Amino acid sequence: MSQADMVGRYLRMGCALLIEIVNRSELVRCFGHEFVEAIDVELSERARRLCGSVARIRAMGDGHLLISTATSKDSFEDRSMTDLSTTGWLLRLSGRRAPHSQAAWLAELRAKWVGVHDDVACLNEARRGRSSAEAVRRADFAITDAVMHAMKVDAFALVMSPVHTPDDERKVLYFDCTTWCRALEGDLSSPKAYLPSIARMGLMSHFDRYVLTRVLDLLARSPELNVGVSVSGHSLAEGLQWESLIDRLYKSPDLAARLVVEVYEGEKIGAGNARAFLDQIKTCGCRIAIDDYGLAYGVDVGIEIPEPDIVKIASAFIDAARCSEEALCRLRGLVELGASMARDVVVRGARGVADMAIVRDVGAGWAQGC
Repeated sequence: MSQADMVGRYLRMGCALLIEIVNRSELVRCFGHEFVEAIDVELSERARRLCGSVARIRAMGDGHLLISTATSKDSFEDRSMTDLSTTGWLLRLSGRRAPHSQAAWLAELRAKWVGVHDDVACLNEARRGRSSAEAVRRADFAITDAVMHAMKVDAFALVMSPVHTPDDERKVLYFDCTTWCRALEGDLSSPKAYLPSIARMGLMSHFDRYVLTRVLDLLARSPELNVGVSVSGHSLAEGLQWESLIDRLYKSPDLAARLVVEVYEGEKIGAGNARAFLDQIKTCGCRIAIDDYGLAYGVDVGIEIPEPDIVKIASAFIDAARCSEEALCRLRGLVELGASMARDVVVRGARGVADMAIVRDVGAGWAQGC
């Protein structure tokens, strides 16, 4: 089934696709309101051509576009409020794939499926990212059930993104690991498609332990690898449930030395709860990284990780630095701040020769493409 056919099928089931221009504010700052309004119009027109007569297109302002049906009033069944396999379709919508666009290709798009009724009040709820609690609950149960089954049969792909020097992609600090699930819609689904449901069901700690176990097994088989894994705030707060993994790290210092535990700067973690667990991790020999640094100014994470080994600057900052001297200076300041706390500083979102030049210019030693 093609991406366009898949989108059409979901629309007929009573779903709506809420599309957001993630980098809208940056586009306005670089090119002005009129240019960005032209992108809004172009996206609406391209959506009409791609979706055909099945869809109703609503430009909702502030970089939001809602695609729904004109007739269906049924709430969706077993669908996530996330981007289930819409990545390729979004590339076509933006014009990064044929048919190519005039200006919309500059837009970074994000989509999520929401259950709506065909009325203004529900459209406004969709814009704010809300659907009925019952629909969300049904979707969460269905997705969680699929993910739990996938864990039993190891139906997850460990996708690696290298953290490398800006001068040579072969010189790798470590590989950042993300888990793509094979159990949703028959295709590989990114973490965005299932992690929100897992978190709402209170199973993040269970899932994180599974991923870390898989990664440690991989490290045991591949002595040349260094791998980074993101750990949720919920897992950090429940460190006492990690005895078996901690014991394995203590007994295998060679594995611990090649494991990087990443914590998002904006994570909400209780004071003191995570500190003891992270101290244990560091004592074993693991490195600790603060991820997406600069966006949330996370006081909780800053207190719990006073001496990180690695600081990873959020990709939004290099996105802005490409077209603004002021933003470039801001990125340089963040790199300097990160270097005052950690041995290694990584700029996320750096792709291509021009971005590598920016990474070198601001003084960061490492780059990551996603």
